[in-house]
Amino acid sequence: MALATVSGSYVVGTAGHIDHGKSTLVRALTGIDPDRLEEEKRRGMTIDLGFAFFDLGSGRHVGIVDVPGHQRFLKNMLAGVHGIDAVLFVVAADEGPMPQTHEHLAILDLLDVRHGVVALTKADLVDAEWLALVTAEVRRALTGHSLQDAAIVPVSGSTGAGLDELRRALDAELAGTTPRPDVGRPRLWVDRSFTMAGFGTVVTGTLTGGSIDVGAELVLLPSQRHVRVRGLQQHNRAVSRALPGSRAAVNLAAVERADVSRGELLTLPGTMVAGRRLDARLQVLPTAPRPLASRARLNLYLGTAEVPVDVVLLDEDRLERGASGYAQLYLSAPLPAVVSDRFILRQPSPTATVAGGVVIDANPRRHRRRDAAVLGDLRAREHADPRVMVAAELAKHRFGLRPDELAQRLSASRAEVDRALDALVSTGGAVRLGPAVLTAAAARDLEARIETTLREYHARNPLKEGMPREELKSRVAAGAPLFAAAVEAMVRAGRVRDAAGEVALSGHAVRLSPEQEQAVAAALAELEAGGMSPPSLDDLVRKHTLSPPVLQRLVAGGQVVRVDEHTVFARGAYDRAVQAIRDHLASQGRISVAQARDLLGSSRRYVLPLLEWLDAQKVTRRVGDDRILRP
Repeated sequence: MALATVSGSYVVGTAGHIDHGKSTLVRALTGIDPDRLEEEKRRGMTIDLGFAFFDLGSGRHVGIVDVPGHQRFLKNMLAGVHGIDAVLFVVAADEGPMPQTHEHLAILDLLDVRHGVVALTKADLVDAEWLALVTAEVRRALTGHSLQDAAIVPVSGSTGAGLDELRRALDAELAGTTPRPDVGRPRLWVDRSFTMAGFGTVVTGTLTGGSIDVGAELVLLPSQRHVRVRGLQQHNRAVSRALPGSRAAVNLAAVERADVSRGELLTLPGTMVAGRRLDARLQVLPTAPRPLASRARLNLYLGTAEVPVDVVLLDEDRLERGASGYAQLYLSAPLPAVVSDRFILRQPSPTATVAGGVVIDANPRRHRRRDAAVLGDLRAREHADPRVMVAAELAKHRFGLRPDELAQRLSASRAEVDRALDALVSTGGAVRLGPAVLTAAAARDLEARIETTLREYHARNPLKEGMPREELKSRVAAGAPLFAAAVEAMVRAGRVRDAAGEVALSGHAVRLSPEQEQAVAAALAELEAGGMSPPSLDDLVRKHTLSPPVLQRLVAGGQVVRVDEHTVFARGAYDRAVQAIRDHLASQGRISVAQARDLLGSSRRYVLPLLEWLDAQKVTRRVGDDRILRP
């Protein structure tokens, strides 16, 4: 079977209270039942992660991770929301927000999931008034959370009502997400492993940080087992390469099913180590059962792993509800993590989400509490040099960011970001294009895509002056302000020209092939010789093999005048005829078709379309059977 490389893939996770219709909605959207366990089907309740996939109208490939809503299975839910691009947040219209609704919202906040759509399921079970009330209640529940601006779409997984609107809303939301960068360090947290007859061990997960190729040598962490990629699948298709930001199934050689399970990480050898300590900034939930005390024993959820940890607060004895602070986490088992990874902390009994955090150092030394040097280093790591932070953030976005977006993403002041941008621009590390700022490399890439697109267009359309501006913008896939600024910069640099709604490379000129030049010359000569009794257009095209683009070029260039579907005149013959008619009208005031026929030495077949053309061009005006000059 031929292998392909899948691109434009996204991962969406579900979230929401138990029995609010997450799995039913996934089945309705994809035609795939995400509940794969017999117990799930018997109990009618999702217990473990389920998986499905479908394509949106834009062509985006979407992998769905369906998570359980029951509080008892929240650890499975946490494994499922790792690495998602957006969340499909589900609330039943007949019940409204419930306990797990609020807990799942808090978890999404802590994991910094900012893209999502709210599906108001079971909308067919309520009337319009109740639906409006529940919609307002859901909007209030979202207020203050990362999803507060999310679209709310009423749907019914049973009847299919609203599914098209939901797909469009999800498509629009994914369009605003940042493509997963390929930094050369692939990471796939295993969320499922199984044996497939004839293939052996298969693991699945969401791929981030880099691509994986068939045949690649990888390692499982923390077990340190070295494996080889025997095969790859995305969306049930065999692929030669899995790209970051996609769901992937990896067929592994040299490992038994019993030797790999959820919570292990698949990556390139030598790129990561699994450590037993993490430095982090913690954020305690306002709804935490109690303040977070130093030395608290909690469960950490990072990627798909669950690891008991001791939380040592470094700057306080305890963190109050809603407070944040630095901590060093001592893990009961080694865990591979990288800076900026986000995680959740939960107390094991009674189970409750306490806090979340972001990794500042993935392999720190042991720290003393309240050590000024340690705290200063953590602050420096967390708040790196603004230019470095800005450059690193810009590098994630191929079309750049506005300064206010940068400030928001980096939690920095606008003034600080502006100073960093000025420094980067002045040293050539960044470029301002309209409202956005791009890395110099991204700006070069954008301009190169514009040039390549124009070059390809000119090659396909050698007889056209330029490419329609809107078509070029669509092909380049840049937003209107950025595209306009890029074209303007290229015009100033003399690399392209932009006129009459068309853009062209500065060196582009319309050129006929030698064969076309010869055919055009012969056709023009025949038209000129025919005077006001030329051959029909059909005969002329057939005789001289004039292609539509060549004919269009002749008309656009003014070498011939096409007065109707079947009649063209050489420019010289046309100009002489028009001048003769003008002179006649200037002296006589009126002219009939018969008089024009005799004046031009032609026939009614050619003169009538000519006069009608002159009427349309507002040279003459018909009065009865005659023509007069327009003022």
